Amino acid sequence: MLLEIFKDSFEYSYKDTDSIFKFGILSLLTMMFVFPIFFVFGYYYRVVNIGLNGTINGDDPLPKFENWIEMFIQGFKILFVRFIYLIPGILIFLPASLILWIPYGIQYAMTPMPESLVFSLVSFQIGILSLSAILCLVFYLFSTVAVTHMINNNGSLTAAFNFKEISRIIESIGIVRYLKFYFGGIILGIGIFGAALLAISLISFSMAFIIWVLTNSATYSAIVGGPIIGVLSIMVILSLIPFFLTFESRAMALIYNMRELD
Repeated sequence: MLLEIFKDSFEYSYKDTDSIFKFGILSLLTMMFVFPIFFVFGYYYRVVNIGLNGTINGDDPLPKFENWIEMFIQGFKILFVRFIYLIPGILIFLPASLILWIPYGIQYAMTPMPESLVFSLVSFQIGILSLSAILCLVFYLFSTVAVTHMINNNGSLTAAFNFKEISRIIESIGIVRYLKFYFGGIILGIGIFGAALLAISLISFSMAFIIWVLTNSATYSAIVGGPIIGVLSIMVILSLIPFFLTFESRAMALIYNMRELD
């Protein structure tokens, strides 16, 4: 069943190249400005909503880019929910870091600390960071179901923080199945992204090598190779980032639909 969800989500993500291109433009703008991120996640919201009301291997369309104010509000809700769920991890990391480093930093400014103490502090900091990362991961996985549950309840923020219902949904999906689904998606994403980076590297270095052979000039090779890498990188952003977001949102809706309904 999970393979069918991945297959459906993969095919769905490139069903409408025009919508994916627009989504890619929004993703690219997000790297330069903060504001477009609300529309990026607003579109994510709509993909989930279509998936919740669709079926695996169905003929569901990608959302349209319209009603921008509504899209902004939808994106804001998702980012708000994600942020709230990440607070436990942040609360572990920031206070512990400040309490740990400020007094010793002041002391170090006056008198250098022994290397053994610095090593202990760094080791403890790594431990705190690891604990924070684990908490963020756990709550992120929980928040993904919470976001989907919110969308399934017409954008109700109350539904996003109904921990009892969300826990029941995860149990009905199956904790092991959900973990296989999510980490399987991550592995798939890493594979695709790694293949894209490898392709960019091979093309760029091949072009640079050819130019170097023809001109016997490393300068020309760098001048031409640099823009090639830049253009290819932009193409990856315009294609892979919207693909991953569309893939995740579609797949999340489909795995959510596998819950046992009351």
